[in-house]
Amino acid sequence: MKKLLLLLTSIVGLCLTSCDTAVNSGMDSSETSSAQTNISAVSSAEEPQTESLTETDSEEEKDIPKETEKQDNVSTRSDTLVIYFSRTGNTEKIAEYLIELTDADSYMIEAAVPYTDADIKYQDDNCRANKEQNDKSVRPEIANPIDSIDSYDTIFLGYPIWWGQEPRIIDTFLESYDFSDKTVIPFCTSASSGIATSEKNIADLVPIGNQLEGKRFPASATMDDVKEWVKMLPLNNEQSEVKLLISVNGQELTASFADSTAAKELAEKLKAEPVTVTLNEYGGFEKVGKLPWSLTRTDASTETEPCDIMLYQGNQMTIFYSSNSWSYTKLGHIENTTQEELKALFGEGDITVTLSLK
Repeated sequence: MKKLLLLLTSIVGLCLTSCDTAVNSGMDSSETSSAQTNISAVSSAEEPQTESLTETDSEEEKDIPKETEKQDNVSTRSDTLVIYFSRTGNTEKIAEYLIELTDADSYMIEAAVPYTDADIKYQDDNCRANKEQNDKSVRPEIANPIDSIDSYDTIFLGYPIWWGQEPRIIDTFLESYDFSDKTVIPFCTSASSGIATSEKNIADLVPIGNQLEGKRFPASATMDDVKEWVKMLPLNNEQSEVKLLISVNGQELTASFADSTAAKELAEKLKAEPVTVTLNEYGGFEKVGKLPWSLTRTDASTETEPCDIMLYQGNQMTIFYSSNSWSYTKLGHIENTTQEELKALFGEGDITVTLSLK
């Protein structure tokens, strides 16, 4: 009887073992793996990341060549930079036109202490801007200054005219970087004041590799206005690289040629030999004299600026030391000379000038 009971117990044990094996064998390796993965995921989400995982991530980042990333940045960077300060948005608009036309990079100068409307209220002698403009030593701090300008060859520098000059924050910027190997092209916005004084201030403040003639724009300036100016720059027009030399009262003035047929014809005429012209005083704002030949007229209604050189009636050259509105063909513009300097040099009455190429 005991033997029979032992035999039955063994048989039952074998059956249970077989059943358990059969149930487990019903889950394939993929389901097992999936179950293990799920468990592992839950555990991982609940536990803090280990040092070994952090080091692994760091190693993967190290596999990305830093040199390649830097080269990519350089390859997409322009060699031209438009830098501007704009309080009311007028200069910013011109800067945006320039950026689009030249495909340049850009940087906007912002004051660490922003200028309020009250700060630029010119009627108030005690306003912030008035005090700054009256003290050439003031250097307003710049917020978030650009790291470097070393990679740029050409820099457009834009600003509003405040009290006839560039804002002092422009001086802060100029003294913060090395422009000795840069081509700098100023541009400004103003209701009436010219750019000449600020151009001279900039040229005197820091060494600049090559400072080109700048341009004043009114608030109403359009994209086409900016485009016409850019086309005249030596960067785009080989003819503009030839300069007009004006000798008067023992001094020499340098002028850039305009992008006009008449200006090109004048340059061609002067290739042969210099020309002497007598200029008569007229109206208290210009000197005008007859050229030895006629040039092609492309007259347009123009509001002149001091230092503009215009063709009048096809055969007369006019040099302005003040402003006038009439129909002219532009011949050029005298560079790096203020209205006051030009007027003092010309004096009162008639003068004789000699025109040649530089």
